Amino acid sequence: MNRLRVILQLNFRSLWLLIAIGIHGSLFGQQEASEAKWRQALGGKVLSIPVAQAESVVLVTDDGILRSYSYTSRPLWQFDARGKLMPFVSRSREGTSYICRQDGTLMAVNRSGRLLWTKKIPGMVVESPLIGWDGRLFIPLEQSIFCISAAGDQRWAIQLDAPLALPPVSDGGGGILITLKTNQVLNISPIGKVHGLKLTDTPSVLVSAPVATSGSVQSSFLVYYQNGKGEWRSFTGLQKELPSLSGIPVAGNRNGSKVAVLLDSGQLHTISLENNRILWTGTGPVKIHGEQTTFPLPGKTNTRPYLLFDERGIYVQRLSGATGFTEDGRRLWTITIDGAASSPGFSDEGILYSGGNDWILYAYKLEDRVRSVVRSIYGPAPEGIYRLESLADPEITTDPFFLNESNLINKLSYIESLLDNGTIGIEEPESLAILMYIASSGQQNRGMPFQLQPPVQPLYRSWAIRLLARLGSRETIPFLTNLATKETDNLVVSEIATAIGHIGVDPEGLALAAFEELMHSGLFRQDERVLAAIAKSIGALCRFSGPPLSNAGIPYLIKLSEADKAPVVRSNAEKALKSMIE
Repeated sequence: MNRLRVILQLNFRSLWLLIAIGIHGSLFGQQEASEAKWRQALGGKVLSIPVAQAESVVLVTDDGILRSYSYTSRPLWQFDARGKLMPFVSRSREGTSYICRQDGTLMAVNRSGRLLWTKKIPGMVVESPLIGWDGRLFIPLEQSIFCISAAGDQRWAIQLDAPLALPPVSDGGGGILITLKTNQVLNISPIGKVHGLKLTDTPSVLVSAPVATSGSVQSSFLVYYQNGKGEWRSFTGLQKELPSLSGIPVAGNRNGSKVAVLLDSGQLHTISLENNRILWTGTGPVKIHGEQTTFPLPGKTNTRPYLLFDERGIYVQRLSGATGFTEDGRRLWTITIDGAASSPGFSDEGILYSGGNDWILYAYKLEDRVRSVVRSIYGPAPEGIYRLESLADPEITTDPFFLNESNLINKLSYIESLLDNGTIGIEEPESLAILMYIASSGQQNRGMPFQLQPPVQPLYRSWAIRLLARLGSRETIPFLTNLATKETDNLVVSEIATAIGHIGVDPEGLALAAFEELMHSGLFRQDERVLAAIAKSIGALCRFSGPPLSNAGIPYLIKLSEADKAPVVRSNAEKALKSMIE
């Protein structure tokens, strides 16, 4: 990759001042200072856009390797997928990377480079999976959308009437928006509900623009067509013409009431949705040979242009380079990169990562500003919470015979069949409400002088907890940890610990806190079933999330592997420790 060229933003008066005081050499020095901060030789050509998060970056190369580096250039790990990879990678809040081989094998790799699970899907992904608020994945294939949990369990699948025309985007409400080649735009909710409308033409840019109405969020979107005309549409009839643009739109993004649209020519327009007018126009990198705007990508590398738009400003990312603008249109910096293999990636630390055709990863330090976004242990916190169980009919558990054994068996068997078939879909809210009600039924009559409903045996409470685990939502972790500290039956407590391990995430550290309380709550909790399940669960959580959670979990595992613990407890703790160092 040739040296980048930095275009300094100097006005005419400043330029004369510099010449007058004779610091021509300083201009050259500034250019030298903007050379790559560091570079790393790779074992292959970069295929994916580098994805930066939590002071590290991951990327896919054509030798079937997923590589990770720290923002200071230190190689962190590499994962061999044992096959050719598609040019896409997504990262979850916990730092888990999701990649797909060309044979349709989806893989989850934790932030330490260890394989968590694999899942065969019926086709190749055509774009990076989108990640929902609770960790679920929306996986786009050429003519279908799959939704799976963070643990790899299928929630639902939708076969589409036509192939996708554009990459799916988040709808701002926890679901996704997709465009079909039949000019249809579909809004797919987290549970697989579909709403759609048909446009007059196939758009070239789709941007979500949800509208808050009466305490709820109404899904709406912006589209721009090849002829530069734009519309603001909703699925309930809202329609507004947007300012026309003089060129072919190739990328767009929104932040609040402002939307940015990039044209093929390199022009960037920022539009106010409140005033429905163009606020300012800037110039970014131009299109060069090798950049692809068609969908799906016809080549093996991801050279699609895209925009980042956050509280810092707008960042244009193209195969030819990148440009940063403030929200009011001032150009912060612009670089031209020769010989890039894929579009670059820009990090929260102000570092631009670009993989070259020369098999080298280049990192350019372009900004010192730090994002003000709310962060979790690893990456940005989710934009919202689903609370799907609150969508269920509150009357479903009021039947006085609901907890009868025959009814419990029917309900649990039906939900289990939905999970087995990967079709829980629109029945997820009601299933969640039922499972949480059954799982906590041992607590409902405590302290009451008489029982309102028959007691539920631990067998059925444990069954409900296992099914909650298969739903795999991180939003059930607070419910499960709270239940674990209140439940009186140790068999049920051990099932809760196992369920948390299967879900695999503990974003707020609630599980470790609950496990610590259980481990120090007296002889009653020293049941080997409980401690063995806790050891196994801590190991699963540490493997899924990696450090710093694993650093917090290791002392508990060491404690559980001590000689005074039962053999099965020591064995589970030792296996968990070993799995983190192999």
